[in-house]
Amino acid sequence: MIRPIWHELIKMVHQKKNFIPLAGYILFILLCYTACVTSRHVVIRIFVNFGMTSAEAGRYLDGLFFARLVLLPTFLVLMPIVMAALGGDCVAGEMQDGSLKLYLARPRSRTGIILRKFIAIYLAGFIYSVIFACGGIAAGIWLFDLAPVQLVLLPDRLFGSTIVVMSNGESLISYVCASLYFSFSLMTLGAMSLWFSTIFNRMSSAVVAVVTLYFVSYVVGSMPLATAIKPWLISEIMNNAFVFYLDPIPWGRLIVNLASLALYISCFLLAAVINFNYKDIR
Repeated sequence: MIRPIWHELIKMVHQKKNFIPLAGYILFILLCYTACVTSRHVVIRIFVNFGMTSAEAGRYLDGLFFARLVLLPTFLVLMPIVMAALGGDCVAGEMQDGSLKLYLARPRSRTGIILRKFIAIYLAGFIYSVIFACGGIAAGIWLFDLAPVQLVLLPDRLFGSTIVVMSNGESLISYVCASLYFSFSLMTLGAMSLWFSTIFNRMSSAVVAVVTLYFVSYVVGSMPLATAIKPWLISEIMNNAFVFYLDPIPWGRLIVNLASLALYISCFLLAAVINFNYKDIR
């Protein structure tokens, strides 16, 4: 079981297109740094609204603040595209180049193939998540100073205008937990893209389908009229990684989110297994 999964990962490594997100992330970090330097007064103004002076607020725009700043768009915009590409290529890409038909010429369990590909997608997504999470911390500490304590500004869409005060160690632990949450929640898109990959015969079609559905969910979640369905949208459940910055952590809410993600993942994976078992490979 381990060797076939390793072979799946090796195939991903040998595809040059899978390194494009790394270049995109470096560009993203540079642009975020430029934005922080040129528009830091915008964030300072937010802190001033909570009763601080401009001088006090400026001290808290440090390396960990920068890491948190790039965390959300990294995992809610860049990584969904990465997961769509990884999953979309697993079946449809191999069908497109003809290697899958040759691989299935010998008697093999199609369910086992899908499960191995699913695990490989998760491991690849986890590796990307670790690289991006560590990259944000490393870039932040290298480019900025480190404040004595952290003022965590939570996203307005989720918690309103809220600032949480915590130590650097607590902030770092919360950052790691949020990154791990994102790495798991992204497998919803990984399983979805794997399912679409068994439906379409071209990788591009599978990727476009996943990206479209995800960003439709993201846009609908930002609409005031979507209050009733908002908590169950994939993009909204993924957003809730920032519960790790609350004190106390709302464990009930976190468990519901994780259970919802597990249900999404299981349903899409089951759909991929069923569709692949009955699919005519040409």
